[in-house]
Amino acid sequence: MWFRNIHFYQFTESCPINEQLLVEKLESFRFQPCARQAKESVGFVSPLHRKSDELVINANGCLLFCMRREQKVIPPSTINEALEERVEALEHEQARKVFRKERQQLKEDILARLLPQAFTRSAHILGYIDPKNGYMAVNAGSHAIADTFISLLIDAVGVLGAVKFDATENPAKIMNQWLVEGFPQGFEPTGEYELKDPADERVARFKNNESDSGILTDLVADGFWVSKLGMQFKDIAKFNLHDDMQVKSLKFSDELVNQNDELNIEDAATKFNADFVLMTEGIWAIYQALSEQFQPSA
Repeated sequence: MWFRNIHFYQFTESCPINEQLLVEKLESFRFQPCARQAKESVGFVSPLHRKSDELVINANGCLLFCMRREQKVIPPSTINEALEERVEALEHEQARKVFRKERQQLKEDILARLLPQAFTRSAHILGYIDPKNGYMAVNAGSHAIADTFISLLIDAVGVLGAVKFDATENPAKIMNQWLVEGFPQGFEPTGEYELKDPADERVARFKNNESDSGILTDLVADGFWVSKLGMQFKDIAKFNLHDDMQVKSLKFSDELVNQNDELNIEDAATKFNADFVLMTEGIWAIYQALSEQFQPSA
């Protein structure tokens, strides 16, 4: 349940979604397995486990829900081999050349034939809405997956009223300033950096690098821009912040993660809710801090 990657969204006005509304809307988009001829299927499932019907978990006012995405797996090499065999047979039988448009139709026919027998793979994407604080967090490793999650949510609830979290100026410029002038209070470098030269797309990557080595400031002076910056935020978590405002490789501190262990909670659902509260409190602190640094006028 602990998020590893975060896409933040902020509500432009007061959040219009409450628990009852969300439960009602998600029910109509409950996950259904892939149909025989479908390439994929998306829908909402319980954030707890497969046997649970509960689509929304409300803990400390935050609403957690989960998208399941099921995709048919057909290796491209399988399709290409079948296509080449079919093209070769046609050209031999009919003594003619098979051109691009016909090849594409043959490829689609082969895909339609293979889909019903294909294996499926699935992924579960968690997200939660914090109506009180006016933001949403989606645990997705890429923009494409986050966009699929948000699109499905909009289909379910209609108007969402939230936009991607963004900076008031170029995030890379702000992170460049951190390298040169020092990190703001609450943030410390972890030694992981990625800088790009927009002139020729050169990339400089560092791991466990000493921040005072001078190399980084020299690169900034040469026109490089920070594209990824590793940081520790207080005693809550460490993560990499990218220049598109993605939070990736998020790892909460052991002190935070193990905080509920002292309570000796035996019920799995109660433990899940307690951990969810801890996580959302940590993420809210991160969101606030990033907002102060990247949206100072908001």
